[in-house]
Amino acid sequence: MQAFKCALRVVFSHPVYVLVYVLFLSSMGVFIASSINTGSTEESFSATKVPFAVIDRDQSELSRSLTAFLDENAEQVKVADDSFAMQDAVATGLVRYLLVVPEGYGSAFMEAAHTGSDQPVLESTFSFGTMGGQLVDEQVNQYVGLVRAAAALEPDASATSVLSRADSAASEKTAIETVQTPNGAIPADRFAFYLQWGTYTMTAAIVVCVGLLMSAFNRTEVRRRNLVAPMSSLQLGLQKAAACLLVTVAVWAVACGIGLVAFGYTLESVPSSAMALVLFSAFVFSLVPLSLGFLLGQLGASEMVANAVGNILGMVMSFLGGAWISIELLPPEVQTFSHFIPTYWYNDAVGQAIHLTDVTLETMAPILGNLGIVALFAVALFAVALAAGRLHLKSADAGGNAAASTLAV
Repeated sequence: MQAFKCALRVVFSHPVYVLVYVLFLSSMGVFIASSINTGSTEESFSATKVPFAVIDRDQSELSRSLTAFLDENAEQVKVADDSFAMQDAVATGLVRYLLVVPEGYGSAFMEAAHTGSDQPVLESTFSFGTMGGQLVDEQVNQYVGLVRAAAALEPDASATSVLSRADSAASEKTAIETVQTPNGAIPADRFAFYLQWGTYTMTAAIVVCVGLLMSAFNRTEVRRRNLVAPMSSLQLGLQKAAACLLVTVAVWAVACGIGLVAFGYTLESVPSSAMALVLFSAFVFSLVPLSLGFLLGQLGASEMVANAVGNILGMVMSFLGGAWISIELLPPEVQTFSHFIPTYWYNDAVGQAIHLTDVTLETMAPILGNLGIVALFAVALFAVALAAGRLHLKSADAGGNAAASTLAV
């Protein structure tokens, strides 16, 4: 087991790769997945009340009625009728909407409503960072519009009668019901998205670690010493393969473990058998970067090349798999091309498995079909790696037959 231990020492001697590609990228995935909106779980809807202030310099029936209407739909804050106090309230966010009713506004408004002339203007100010002030302003416009309509319908009616009809119309509310769509997002989708985005994490980490491990044994001097060592080529290959597989399993376990710790609370409604299928899907996908890293090692790729390939392919594969943006939003040509990328089938398998409520052979069939395609990608890459390694073994760089020919010349 000397080669096996040596291979692991090569990986552990570069802890920065483990920290960056496994822990850091997994933490980034947790942060991104946490921002996913899975919908409200509350059965009733309650509107947020926006803080507002009214500086009433008119003290008319209209201004008082308008203030009462806003008070029912928002949260009133007392602000002094002082320029500094008003500016401070808006600038600090104490109020999101500040309304100033000028003196004589009520009588001027009623006269304009009866005669059909232009109505006087209210002074309003919005706070920064939210559209709450715009919402309150729409409510103000709604109320004064109702008052103007009531006054126009009854030109001889008193202000009290007009405001009463406006208040009656404004008090009518629309029934609101919260409905969860059948195909809507569920809390467990956060963990599913974490695993889907984690294709970048696993690809980069496994390709780099496996490529680093293989490159250590591909140096010409090391290869020549191994050829004359008492250990057979089969034993050496099996020990290197075992080390690569152990590294892959470790990356898969750590990445999935971080996701379970972060989003375990969202998986209460997911059956344990479905959860096992989700984790198995992630393991099947991890064999793809394992084969890819093995291919780079067989080709004699350097540590720098393994880093470049792991990062670039990880980003491209995760993007084309739909982790960064929904596949449906991409051009038709890109959607078609994504079917030739293993991440597309993996993401589809995870998305279906996380929504399973009854795990049977019939419901698992399409998921296992997707995983079969992912496994075929891994087998194809592994076969190419074996063929490439055979050719590289005879090359001059590997010290094989080509090197002997070079020396003979």
